[in-house]
Amino acid sequence: MKSRIVLLLAALLSTSAFASSVSGPYVGLKLGFTDYSKSTLPGQYGLTAGYAFDITPRVTMGMELNATELGDSIFFKGFTGIDYKTYSYSAVLKPKYHFMALGHQPGYVAAVLGVSRIEESRKYYVGGGEYQKDRDQDTTGVYGFEVGREVTLNLEIIGYFNYQKADLFGEDNYYRSYGMGINYRF
Repeated sequence: MKSRIVLLLAALLSTSAFASSVSGPYVGLKLGFTDYSKSTLPGQYGLTAGYAFDITPRVTMGMELNATELGDSIFFKGFTGIDYKTYSYSAVLKPKYHFMALGHQPGYVAAVLGVSRIEESRKYYVGGGEYQKDRDQDTTGVYGFEVGREVTLNLEIIGYFNYQKADLFGEDNYYRSYGMGINYRF
């Protein structure tokens, strides 16, 4: 048992050059759901564009720009139904640690830290058959983590969790995003 643990640690900490094969530009698509403080599990989708820089043979730094629809759904405030749409535009840094995953395919774990602009529009019934529209935005931090695995030399699949909290419409609103995605490296 001890020899297996030592072998696993040696494989994880060896200095073979994974990172050199993953540096460069990439684009991606994310699909998932958002746990929103007003409504749970609205669908989510987004686009990613980024660049990964080598720091060491096992560590890269990803710099990404993301555009994501966090939710398009309805929540109720008392007896009033409120239709909302929420978008997030973010710039994040992702320090990534690369390792050899099962099946001898490179994988990574990454922290996600950045800044995000959240925009939300709300439409609600005000009586007489009319809707009133409101819009608000806030700039806030975004943080989370990501795991990924290389499928081919240019394609990787990812799983992620992100958290954002924004002050919109005079209320604290939080957005916990969960999902999967695919990145294509050039």
